[in-house]
Amino acid sequence: MRIPKETSVDSTLALRRDPYRFVSKRCDAHGADLFGTRLLLQQVICMRGAAAAELFYDRSRFRRADALPGHVVKLLFGEGGVQGLDGEAHELRKSMHLSLMSRDRMDLMERILARRLREASMRWHAAEDVTLYPELIRISAEAAFEWSGMPEAPDWPRRAEEMRMMFERAGAAGPRYWQGRAGRQRAEDWAGALVARVRAETLTPPAGSALEQVPRWHDEQGRLLPEPIAAVELLNVLRPLAAVGVWMVYVVHALALGAAAPHSDSEVRRFVMEVRRHYPFFPMVGARTCQDFDWKGYHIPRGRLVLLDIWGTNHDPRLWDAPEAFDPERFRDRAPSAFDLIPQGGGDHADGHRCPGEWITERMMAVALRFFAQEYAWQVPAQRLDLNERRLPARPRDGLRIVPVDKIASASAHRTSS
Repeated sequence: MRIPKETSVDSTLALRRDPYRFVSKRCDAHGADLFGTRLLLQQVICMRGAAAAELFYDRSRFRRADALPGHVVKLLFGEGGVQGLDGEAHELRKSMHLSLMSRDRMDLMERILARRLREASMRWHAAEDVTLYPELIRISAEAAFEWSGMPEAPDWPRRAEEMRMMFERAGAAGPRYWQGRAGRQRAEDWAGALVARVRAETLTPPAGSALEQVPRWHDEQGRLLPEPIAAVELLNVLRPLAAVGVWMVYVVHALALGAAAPHSDSEVRRFVMEVRRHYPFFPMVGARTCQDFDWKGYHIPRGRLVLLDIWGTNHDPRLWDAPEAFDPERFRDRAPSAFDLIPQGGGDHADGHRCPGEWITERMMAVALRFFAQEYAWQVPAQRLDLNERRLPARPRDGLRIVPVDKIASASAHRTSS
């Protein structure tokens, strides 16, 4: 069979207008789980569904090298990072990131994040209201810096902003993109200087931390990673942890829209899983075919860029009942497979391209959920709570503003006495 194709000359503008539903809508229109189109005038195949995800993470058929546009790689991942590697080089570099995800290390992150949320909440009481979108990203980033062994410094808020620009502006163009690239360069210079200090033994980071391990990591030839590559990999630890702040915003957003607050550990776990399934973080991920092959009767040529629809797979009605509804109870008796719940990629963590930070993401989200559902009293003032899905990642249009309950009570008392 021939792969269904879009009739338009190029679909780039259509993708920009509706990045999360672009693939699913067109798959529905074509009556297939894949279709061909052009993006930036390059031939592309778009796919969705668990079977497509299982295919996409077959390392014998797909490679990551040269898959994504260079401008995206340079800002989001950095040149030479683990995301663009394949084979033995990828497995060895991936093992470095996985080594940081021990139980003890993740326990430490939970303690750091909980403390920083409590410290931040003391500051929030002095404000009229708090916009959580930038605030939780900053808290998450600074928790990542501390957890990774960075020496605390007054410039941490600026570093957190550099992390945010990396994942917010990778798909941008013009001045916004180049501001992000400038921030990326500053961050790489900062990380490179820290790597150099560790290697020169003028800085001794905590045992087991990223700052201890990354500068001392060797490649498949047994050589220390070049300093610029080590700096990139250090940022590949920090940037995704800063981005967990977006997932934390989604946690509070679900509560703000009336989701029942969880109490038990099992309820917290189900709530976190449903946030990761339901909310739109990044819409898709790309790879390039490394051989010709047939799939479900369709011929897929070698060297073709393929985009896997993450959002569409997580909302596939064949996999999820009422996929648009937020329902943590769907996970009461269901353990997702490696290919049907893929907000941070699919397949195996150790030898595939599934995000090695998936477990710590879930634990950080659980910390935020317990804090905002059980510990901190807040209300939502009038604002737009719908998500702007033309931004990547999607975010509440007004940034999700909250007001401490005691401040609301004080204002009410003042009005009464007046």
